Amino acid sequence: MTAISLGMPSVPTRLAERRVSRKIQVGSVAVGGDAPISVQSMTTTVTADVGATLQQIAELTAAGCQIVRVACPSQDDADALPVIARKSQIPVIADIHFQPKYVFAAIDAGCAAVRVNPGNIRQFDDKVKEIAKAASDAGVPIRIGVNAGSLDKRLLEKYGRATPEALVESA
Repeated sequence: MTAISLGMPSVPTRLAERRVSRKIQVGSVAVGGDAPISVQSMTTTVTADVGATLQQIAELTAAGCQIVRVACPSQDDADALPVIARKSQIPVIADIHFQPKYVFAAIDAGCAAVRVNPGNIRQFDDKVKEIAKAASDAGVPIRIGVNAGSLDKRLLEKYGRATPEALVESA
């Protein structure tokens, strides 16, 4: 059998060199270092709706997702995390909004990792050491995620607008 060329360009096996990073574990999934690239998605459900959230996680898992993020902007969402973390087929990352106490709730709930955005957590500055210690003691990685839409007012005043430097300082 002869292969037929359809005039399609060949795709390189590697589009870009990977940046050297430290490998961590997000539950059972290795991330960074020499680990294979993993597929992560985020639910669009209200996390407090445990049934809908677990259904969506199951659908994402069936589609090949290996890690899932769930939003945690309210106490009801934080209260749902233990069941979601326990019943999810893949590691759950809690995406924390507004309250440092939700970080501790996510760690206690058994979430595989926590994502925080310092710009949208009130009184975050006072809790950094405590959060870092709790996460370290539990072996839970923390991802710091920042974006222009949630920069702290102090940084917007300092830089005049959302700049790369302001985002770095926020992180």
